[in-house]
Amino acid sequence: MSKGERSLPPATQGGRPWAEAVFHVLAHVPTRVAASLWDQEYVRRCAETLGSAAHRPLGEDARVLARLLDDHEVLARVQLLAWLFVEVGRARSVALVDLAALSPDAVDAPELLPALRRAGDAVEILRCAVELEAPLLARLPRVKVDVEPVEVELRRVRRAAPALARFTIRLLAPLRRRGRVRGDEIWVGVPGSGLTIEHVAWQAAHEATVAELSALGDRSEREVEHAALDTLRDRARAVGLEAEHAVWFSHLDHAGGRRSGT
Repeated sequence: MSKGERSLPPATQGGRPWAEAVFHVLAHVPTRVAASLWDQEYVRRCAETLGSAAHRPLGEDARVLARLLDDHEVLARVQLLAWLFVEVGRARSVALVDLAALSPDAVDAPELLPALRRAGDAVEILRCAVELEAPLLARLPRVKVDVEPVEVELRRVRRAAPALARFTIRLLAPLRRRGRVRGDEIWVGVPGSGLTIEHVAWQAAHEATVAELSALGDRSEREVEHAALDTLRDRARAVGLEAEHAVWFSHLDHAGGRRSGT
């Protein structure tokens, strides 16, 4: 292993319980807009342990949210809730306070409050749904991941995504085939139960490329998204990883109707 390879930040499982709870709820919201996290396989696996969401408040909340979050921009804004807190306990301590009345020192990412307040009723409904579902997440089977093979694969795909070097990778189960990037962290799914380490690594590479291109100018989110897909494909081809990249890309349409996991 080269010195440069050792410099890649580590992969870490979990560590963002509030985000996992937010994404858990959104994975149950049946919408196919670009920012969707709807995942029928994740829903099925949750039901094996928790029973059908239709028999919990989540079922109705998900139906209401599907109506309110039928626009990409609105759904993307609402998802910022995942970064507002780190721990579920802190979120619960202000659960009865509307976002409009929350003080900056009551949250972990106060810079997100203005955008979330513009999301209206949808984000408050999502907060309520998360509060109700969060205690149930401890009952879900937790696959303990050996992160070393993940890190090995990340070092390999970094040849096509050099920006990976500046991110810590967090593995969050509800994301499954998708990913999210903000600040110095990339969040992707947890390998296992049909989700390969290779897919997780390439998804992380895509998120890193999105972040890289976003920093270069003021193109729209969708323009950056398409440019990132093209850039990663071209770089993969240049370093002899085209076939592996193609396998990852071929699965994107099966992740709830999105071409991309970002």
